[in-house]
Amino acid sequence: MEKLINLNLISAYMKDRHLTVKDFCRQCAISSSTYYNIMQGKNVNLKVLFRIAKRTGIELHRFFRFS
Repeated sequence: MEKLINLNLISAYMKDRHLTVKDFCRQCAISSSTYYNIMQGKNVNLKVLFRIAKRTGIELHRFFRFS
């Protein structure tokens, strides 16, 4: 099954800003375990995506893959 969350956005954001996982998590107010769950394609709480979108400036709809 294809992942529904576009993880490339997070990776590209971190790479462009030279952020470590710790820095990204601090900026987005999420735990590192939540970050790793997202990156592994495990269940993601919508509130977490809202928080990441708000704190990174990435529009929320861009996180979702539509087929």
